[in-house]
Formats: sequence, structure tokens, C-alpha cells
Amino acid sequence: SVLRVLLVGSQEEDFFLIREILDRNRAAMPAELDHAGSLEEAKAILQRADYGLVLFEHETGDAAATKLLSEFLHTRGAMPFILLTERADEKAVAEIIQAGAYDCMERSQLTGANLVRTIRCALSLHSTQRRRQMAEQSSRKLSCAVELSADAIFITDSEGIIEYVNPAFELLTGYSSGEVTGRTSSILKSGEQAPILYREVWESIRSGSVCRSIVVNRKKNGEVYYVDESISAIRDAEGNITNFVSNGRDYSERLRLEAQLLQSQKMDAVGRLAGGIAHDFNNLLTIITSYSE
Repeated sequence: SVLRVLLVGSQEEDFFLIREILDRNRAAMPAELDHAGSLEEAKAILQRADYGLVLFEHETGDAAATKLLSEFLHTRGAMPFILLTERADEKAVAEIIQAGAYDCMERSQLTGANLVRTIRCALSLHSTQRRRQMAEQSSRKLSCAVELSADAIFITDSEGIIEYVNPAFELLTGYSSGEVTGRTSSILKSGEQAPILYREVWESIRSGSVCRSIVVNRKKNGEVYYVDESISAIRDAEGNITNFVSNGRDYSERLRLEAQLLQSQKMDAVGRLAGGIAHDFNNLLTIITSYSE
């Protein structure tokens, strides 16, 4: 695709020079150049059209204008921009980068190879920053989802040592994050399930399988509770297991309601049976009475 570039500055000779350079290097990097004579004009142009890069003519000591441009471009999604300057000593370069520029070039170095290389570097840096920002946003969303989840979630390392628990875990078990971090999930064992169950779960998740089961655990206060637990492995880029994540939903209330329903159904069945027996007995009693008369 064609890269749309906007040059911001009052030097028309720079516009013609850069346009000529870009035209000569169109095969290597297709680009179209537009020109804005001032920062205000640039803002108006950028409001009307999308550009992939801004070239800004930087006057020595005019850091305020550079900062203003940087702030404006960042409100539009951190658009990359390069500064063109008469001279760029170490201090000037530091100020330029601090102001938000992706790179800078001295006008005396404006050649085809230098300009194309600088633009490519700026676009690559912009792309890297965008990917990092997106990854950070995804990470924040995931973190919020885990923190706000109603399910009890804890994460361990590859050896089963707890590294993180969410607030729902603390609420369900009664253990704080500090009390369980650095320990294994055996702190939750109730003693009501056979040890072979835990061995089978460990072997299953170490092989990469997802393990789901109803587990009987014990809270900090000694109360037993049931949890519908799913444990999965987390792998790194090479496919090696680095962590395990457990997602548990309190099953105690559901089991209590199911037990109540079952008891109610039993009592209803007993009632119907007793009613049927009484009805049959009454019929039999009526027959016996009629014969005796």
C-alpha cells in the first residue's frame, strides 16, 4: 500500500526535495507527500484525512512546537513523526526524542537512502509500540476479568506452587493471598478424598490435559465445601508448561439444593405410596363389610 506522508513546515524547497527523493525511491517504498505550511494547517489536514507518517521541520530551540505536535498526534493514536532539523547535537536529539519524535534527521543528510531508512525505522518502531500497547491492553483486560470473576481462580508455577489468587478465592476459602502464595493447593485438602485422586489430577495436567472434577476442599475455618474445578496448563512460546491455572466454582449450594430436591421427591413418592395403600385398604375394607352384612 502507498504510505501517505505529511510534511509540516514553511520551507517549500524541503517539500520539493523530499517529494523528488520519494518519487525516485517509489519502487522501494511507495509514498505520497502532502504539505502543510503551519502547525494549524497540519491539524486541519490531519482532521480531514489519514496519514501514516508526519515529517516536521524543527527549528532549533522550538521544543514547545514539537511537544504540541506530539500531543496532537498522540490523540489520534500515536501517529509516527520524524523531525527535520538544521543541526542535531546530542542535547537537541535528547530533547527531540523526549518530545515524542520517533527519529530526527539533519537536512544536510537528506538523501534517498537516509530518508527511506529513517522512515522505515520510524514505522517499525511505531508498529512495535502499537503491538506492545495492544498486548498491554489485552493483559489489563484479562487481569480485570480474573480479578472481577465470581469463580475462585489461582495460578501456580510448573511445580504447583501458588503464585496468585483472585479475590473470589479469598472470599470462598477464607485464606488471604499472602497466606497461600508460595504454598501448594494441598492447603485446601479436606482429607475426604483418596490420595490417588490428586496423583491422577497432577499426572493429567502435567501431560497438558485439561482436568475437570468435583473436589471436596476445606476452608480456613475448617468448613468443608465442594467446588467444580477445572485446571489447565499455560505454555510459553516454545510450548513448555510454565504455569497451571485453576478455575473453581462453588458447588456446595447446588449440591444442597439437589439433596433437598431429592429428599422432597422421596417424600412425595412415599406419600403417593402410602395414599395408594390406604386407598386399596379402604376398598378391601368395604368389600369385607358388605359381606359381613
